[in-house]
Amino acid sequence: MRIGRFSFAGALQRSLALPAGWIVLGLLWGLCTAAQAASALAQRIEAIEADYGSQPAEVVARLRPLEAEARSLGGDNLRVFIAAWGYAHGLMDQMTVADAATAELIDLGERESNAAAMASAFALRATMLELSGRLGAAHDWISSALPWAEKTRDEPLRYWVFMTAGNLAVATGRLQDGLRAYQAAARSGQAMDNPRRTAQAFVALAPIRLALREPEAARGDARTAGELAVRAGSVSLQLAAKMIEALAEDEAGHPAARDRAQDEARRLSSLIQPEAASAPLNPAAAGPAWFSTQAELVQELADLSLSARHFESAQRHAERALSLARRDGGEDAIELATITLGLARIGLKQAAAGDQLVQRGLSSLEARGRKVRLLEQLNRHAELLESLGDAAGALRQSRKALALEAELVRSDRVSTVLDLQRRSSFEQNQRALEALRHDNELQAEALARHDSERRLSIGLGAAMLVVVVLTVALLHRVRKANRALQAHNEELAFVGLHDRVTGLPNRRALEQRARELHNDGFIGLGIAINHFGRITGSLGHVVGDELIGQVAGRLKPVIDSAGGQLYRLDGLSFGVILPALGDEAALRQLLDRLLQTVQPVFEVQYQQLAVTLSIGSAEYPRDGAHTTDVAKAIQLAVREAQRLSGNSAVVFTPHLMADQQERLQLEARLSQALDRGEFELFYQAQCDLHTGRLAGFEALLRWRAADGLVGPDRFIPVAEDSGLIVPIGRWVLLQACRQASAWHERARALGGPLPVMAINISPRQFQHPDFMTTVREVLKATSVDPRQIELEITEGAVMDHADATIAKMAELRELGLHLAIDDFGTGYSSLAYLKRFPIDRLKIDRSFVRDLGVDAQGAAIARAMIQLAHSLDMTVVAEGVEEEAQADCLRTWGCDLMQGYLYARPLPVGEATALLDAKLGAALHDS
Repeated sequence: MRIGRFSFAGALQRSLALPAGWIVLGLLWGLCTAAQAASALAQRIEAIEADYGSQPAEVVARLRPLEAEARSLGGDNLRVFIAAWGYAHGLMDQMTVADAATAELIDLGERESNAAAMASAFALRATMLELSGRLGAAHDWISSALPWAEKTRDEPLRYWVFMTAGNLAVATGRLQDGLRAYQAAARSGQAMDNPRRTAQAFVALAPIRLALREPEAARGDARTAGELAVRAGSVSLQLAAKMIEALAEDEAGHPAARDRAQDEARRLSSLIQPEAASAPLNPAAAGPAWFSTQAELVQELADLSLSARHFESAQRHAERALSLARRDGGEDAIELATITLGLARIGLKQAAAGDQLVQRGLSSLEARGRKVRLLEQLNRHAELLESLGDAAGALRQSRKALALEAELVRSDRVSTVLDLQRRSSFEQNQRALEALRHDNELQAEALARHDSERRLSIGLGAAMLVVVVLTVALLHRVRKANRALQAHNEELAFVGLHDRVTGLPNRRALEQRARELHNDGFIGLGIAINHFGRITGSLGHVVGDELIGQVAGRLKPVIDSAGGQLYRLDGLSFGVILPALGDEAALRQLLDRLLQTVQPVFEVQYQQLAVTLSIGSAEYPRDGAHTTDVAKAIQLAVREAQRLSGNSAVVFTPHLMADQQERLQLEARLSQALDRGEFELFYQAQCDLHTGRLAGFEALLRWRAADGLVGPDRFIPVAEDSGLIVPIGRWVLLQACRQASAWHERARALGGPLPVMAINISPRQFQHPDFMTTVREVLKATSVDPRQIELEITEGAVMDHADATIAKMAELRELGLHLAIDDFGTGYSSLAYLKRFPIDRLKIDRSFVRDLGVDAQGAAIARAMIQLAHSLDMTVVAEGVEEEAQADCLRTWGCDLMQGYLYARPLPVGEATALLDAKLGAALHDS
């Protein structure tokens, strides 16, 4: 048996010829030699990685004999071994072994306060997620590694972390973060005096500079990389640097310098030979950071330009990359270039052509089983669609990505950990048997010499004692390692089925339980927290996590008392499985208890927060033959509850499914209504309460479908939810402004006052990124006087993202438009914000006007709103005035304008024009 360089056999032979005092000195010398071996172990592991980094199976085979030594030494030696072990297995698609290595590194870091171990753990996990295509999650893990890397002076480790952070930042579209990470990696390479690694960092930096349209900086980085590559003797890096330099010179408008760089690149390309990896495996974990062909570099520039939203540059580079890929015949390169070209054209508003290219590339990847690459491209497509305001398209692609990611996660093989356990246990037992066999040999030799020399028996006894002690220590360490591995496996199993924040079982646990109950009836609940995004958006995710924990703490006792189990599904929802109650009244009572338990306010970090829930319920097998059908029924019930206000619970019934199907059919018809010209505008007049004169009109949308008129209360919510309200709202704005311009010409010709045109703006339309552009284009196209246009914005729309709303409203006022708050008093306006809004007019909702003279409290509220508006220098419009008594009350309280059936009903454009002529004529006659 050998520990490091210390040989027990050699020690024993010396002990047979030396006095007992010399034996002690010999043992001390052996321990010192072992300490020197400990400091060299990490270097031996790095040498294995450097020599066999591209052959993970060979790395594992050569690391296996070092495991016992690494575990006996612990500390950084063990940390370097575990990181290399986990990474090599990850490259062989044994992700569970890599996960176990991550968990052991975290345990080592926490137990020994080892910042390098924590950084290695998070970087290893990020790298494994990147290999499986989950780039967003990988970026979160490497972000957690950065603070730990800053606490250590281990420059090879820091280089690995920074390079991995740069690659993931670039892959997820965070170019500035990638730039900073690669710069930090370059500093680490310089600190190590390693020109090869430093060159890699500068080669990664230069394309980002080009994508950010900094050709001079890109040229400088490329030249620096080239000089370092010459020092390192790397022809591959020299070639990459020259290709980037040529592109930078081209972008900077230096054709002569570009040609010289291209000639040098061609010369280097003819010399290129496959190079043995000379850097340790871990620092190159995120993949090669240089390019060997022009096609790879041009494709990288296309992707980076797309991330920077420079769509024209992205299209130019993608077209060139596609041409080069077709010439070289690489299917992966062709598909990637095709998808990037499609995304660039979508960004350039060429939606149909771009989508066709994207779908062609995605279909090819799917047909060839390139699932990891397909997952990356689906996420890229979804992110671009979301940034361009296509929420529906982004949602479709995100769903496909989530389904594919779940499939990839399920493909991980837990058996790899079991294989590792069995293999490790077998080898450890073999070592123990060898130790015992050697012990027996020593004892036999001692007995043979016992009669020849009594003095040597003391030395033999001492040697035997050392062997026994070390053997026992080794066996103890083996058992401890096995127990630790078992504990890690149990911890991994627990983490895989439980939520980190609340400790509740997660979605996987719920699905597993539902499968176990497939022959038994049960009740499923879906519980969603309403408006949770506002809380996290205002107060941060730390407060959000603590609030989630408190909500779970209130819900769980109620669920437990009913014999059920509460599950955490995602950021803002829970799931429940209950035994079938057999009584709908009992179910209703349970739902009421769940709603009541969250009514008292929550106190989180000295802030009081109100929470409401939307709960949906369905029963298996009554509401579905399969558990997936029941899950869909629960989702429908939750959505129905969310359409209700405040705390609400809905039990699934067949009519909900029918309503959903009708809603889908209505959405399909609505998507074609604009192209078919089925929309028209009606106009309802507004009058001055004190003079009775016509003051303006409100434009009201009507849908005259093939089967008759569809009420706004039916199709407006569908348009809002589906996103169709944005193009419909653009059409309404354009038509109303055109009509207003025509009426203003008519009024000027008759010499009468110009009527104001009030136009409703939906919340989703108001928050759309292109809203201000649309308004400016409509004003320019119609030549309407913006001072005679009033945009009505709902109370809820202005309160969401209040600070951003104030800035947008200020822009609208600068254009000369008037602004009104619609349905005032029905939402949750804050007076502190209201006084900051640049508002010209408040519209009192018809619900306050309807009961004037009947409901004293409603009348007091209406009167208070009028006084409040006047105190803020706003005018007031009362909606829904149908009786003279209502008008008298409003006139007495000083209300400015009224709108309702008492004065005029909504009229088509012809009748509204006739009403305008009549009122203008009457006004001229009176004057």
